[in-house]
Amino acid sequence: MNNDKIIQHFRKDEIPFIDYVNDIVQKSSIQYRPILTNFINPRQNYILNTIVNSYEDLSFKSYGGFEDAEMLRTLIYPKYYEPKKNDFEIELCEIKYPEKFANIQHNQILGSLMGLGINRDVIGDIISDGNRWQFFCAKNISDYICLNLNKVGRINVQVIPLKFNFKIEHLIDNSRNVFCMFTSLRIDNVISNVFNLSRKDAKELVTHNLVHFNWQLLNKPDLEIYLQDVISVRGYGRFKIISLDGYTKKNKIKSNIKLLKNK
Repeated sequence: MNNDKIIQHFRKDEIPFIDYVNDIVQKSSIQYRPILTNFINPRQNYILNTIVNSYEDLSFKSYGGFEDAEMLRTLIYPKYYEPKKNDFEIELCEIKYPEKFANIQHNQILGSLMGLGINRDVIGDIISDGNRWQFFCAKNISDYICLNLNKVGRINVQVIPLKFNFKIEHLIDNSRNVFCMFTSLRIDNVISNVFNLSRKDAKELVTHNLVHFNWQLLNKPDLEIYLQDVISVRGYGRFKIISLDGYTKKNKIKSNIKLLKNK
């Protein structure tokens, strides 16, 4: 697919990722071999799928360690190839800590992992059953993490690799689909509608650094969001747009939202 035709359907800030995907997809097609991405978020996976679907000789499969994973590694491969789970090169690790005397949180774990100097895209989902904590990572980085992650916050920890059949049954929020109508897809406007807030309050949540957009802190209330973008609002929850379904007679955008966690 022509790169210019792809770019016109996405945001300017997504162009580097589009260029990266276009490059590896072309390599897979020309070299006729599978190529694996690092962990990518749902929006990035949507972009990747759009590009791969334009190649008749290629297919793709995504996997993040378990069925409901959000962060996924995607294998792009010629249609003759049959992917296996080992192809995704994912390791499961558990964080051992004194559960009776201490508590650790998702953001502390992610912050401690990033403090090791590794990139976010080698870490998959971080999951918990309320006490135990596990995370998925790229196999080639797991030994480094197990050796060097000794603290989460001020708590001493030990990280051990596990076989996948020891994965915990993590807590899953009771997600639900909600129908919304928007005058625009500006992030402050969408947050306002999803959580029934005033536009002013929604804008302040963004400018006060309380909103994450695709796992990155966001402070631009005028950013437009699209399909599969994941928005997390501290104190309210997370959601993503799963469909855009045209316009009402009053020119409002009809949308289906997956509310991943409610207040």
